[in-house]
Amino acid sequence: MKLFRGGMTLFELLIVMIVVGIVYSIGLFTLKKEKITSSTLSLTTLKSSMKALEHSSEIWMVCDKSCQECRVFSADKKLITTFHLQSEGTPIRYGFDRFGELKALGSIVTRTGGALRQGCFELSLYPDGTLSPLILKSKFTFYVYTPLGGDKPFVTQNEDALRRFLFNESTTPIKTDSYYGTH
Repeated sequence: MKLFRGGMTLFELLIVMIVVGIVYSIGLFTLKKEKITSSTLSLTTLKSSMKALEHSSEIWMVCDKSCQECRVFSADKKLITTFHLQSEGTPIRYGFDRFGELKALGSIVTRTGGALRQGCFELSLYPDGTLSPLILKSKFTFYVYTPLGGDKPFVTQNEDALRRFLFNESTTPIKTDSYYGTH
């Protein structure tokens, strides 16, 4: 007598469902991880890339000491995403000293994940779209991010042009006594 088996047993079906679930979860985790780490940005798209992230409170980007990997954190210090920074050279953070001289600044120290880490720079983006001021120099080019500037940074290779831009009253009004209503 021939036995004809027309389907799967309940146990076989359960095993198939478990295997499909494991394969699906591994594939989903791999795709999600690849999506986060494959984001690449340049110094000219830094602000627009941060603004593209959904946020209802302050977020900030911290770039590691080599300025290759940048991590974006939420206000409650949770990692939102990771970017790979492409630039023609290692960016150096610049600032003006109290005498008005442009100087290269050292690395920053941040606390992420309960540990102190050195970084290249950090940039905060606030819910209203403004950001913390930042001057970066990569090779011979300065990139200036101002709180009220557009999505693109001011880019120049000339220190005098940088100084004129930053200390121009039309872009950065000088607050006089009459501005505050005192005489």
